[in-house]
Amino acid sequence: MRREPRTATAEALTQAWQAGKEETATPWRRYPGRTLTPLYGGGVKAGVVDQELPVRASAIRGQLRSWWRLLQPRTASELLFAAESQLWGGISSEGPTASQVRLRVLKAGDVTLTPAFRYDRKPDGTLSTPPKAEAGMSAYALFPAQGKRHETNHRILEQEPAQLAKRGIAFTLEIACPEAHWPEVERALRWWATFGGLGARSRRGLGAVELEDLDPVTAEEVRAAGGRLTLRPPSESAVAAWMQAVQRLRDFRQGVEIGRNPPRADANRPGRSRWPEPDEIRRLTKKHAEGHKPKHPLEKYYPRAAFGLPIVFHFQSSDDPEKVILEPNDDRHDRMASPLVLRPYRAHGGKYQPAALLLPGWEKALATDLRYKDQAGKQMLNTWPKEVALRQAAAEQIQPMREHSQSSDPLSAFMDFFIREES
Repeated sequence: MRREPRTATAEALTQAWQAGKEETATPWRRYPGRTLTPLYGGGVKAGVVDQELPVRASAIRGQLRSWWRLLQPRTASELLFAAESQLWGGISSEGPTASQVRLRVLKAGDVTLTPAFRYDRKPDGTLSTPPKAEAGMSAYALFPAQGKRHETNHRILEQEPAQLAKRGIAFTLEIACPEAHWPEVERALRWWATFGGLGARSRRGLGAVELEDLDPVTAEEVRAAGGRLTLRPPSESAVAAWMQAVQRLRDFRQGVEIGRNPPRADANRPGRSRWPEPDEIRRLTKKHAEGHKPKHPLEKYYPRAAFGLPIVFHFQSSDDPEKVILEPNDDRHDRMASPLVLRPYRAHGGKYQPAALLLPGWEKALATDLRYKDQAGKQMLNTWPKEVALRQAAAEQIQPMREHSQSSDPLSAFMDFFIREES
């Protein structure tokens, strides 16, 4: 039987029931918090903000569980699964178990919605494209929210831009668990409050949160867990720090004179990419426009896949390949979450630093096997070489890596670029 989505009322009743039943089980710890950046989605419907319950205890519990799992030492999967089920609930070999971690969110503050983008209308009545991001919004981080102009009738929108919740939603999180488990739960809570968020696109800084009375996770703690944290000088606001962090990634991948060549004086389009993927697609499909014969020296590798999948490639000319989607070579999953987190990091004096975090275990992204969506099973593609010597040789052939880093993989190269002084 099809289960209907849980309504806001049902969510509130469930929280109230749990609170009444479990009030005396273990002490509750209280953390006032707020959102630092715009919130995208997070409600029952994907991509839609729930104005009645913008901050959900069930969503936070899921986030904490994921951070707890990420921070566990490498051990046998069955042992990890048993420990996770015992603490967070689930179905184990001994049957279903309830979570020992309880959360509730006291009423959040008011939510103000605003469109992420706007389409300007030209004198002839058609809508301009690409749309413009509204103030305080990062167009690069929010591209799924930009809506869509009608394919044939350019005077109307086929899909409206998404409505986002403005930053500054205040809420109070209360959490309880057995004292013996509090150190590991508190660790997950600190990592979520420092690097996690609410809603969609949190790894690109949307829905970033902060909790009072919790110190941010330090670079030393990140290093000890197997990750890497890089911070730029402080900005005046959390939004400014977030937008600067995202802009650094955009520049590395697509910026003029960094990720791509400048456009020709007679061309009204971006210059040629300095990364190898477009030319590799042209080689494999044996299609290319006049003047765009594949010439990138590096073949067989798709380094930007390490930043997250899928990647959609759109070519400008009809003589080039049609739209190509690069995805994991895995019949169970068509996505790979990015191992890179960009967001504001709380500094001293009420300021925030642009932060880039490589999550523990980030190296696995470099070994992801790939395929084209329209060629499933026909062509095995590689993200990055496995041998050290081959990695160094490949990095030398990619201009954004060679000019801005001494690292031999694209993720480390970006972390080096992230803190370089801008010219």
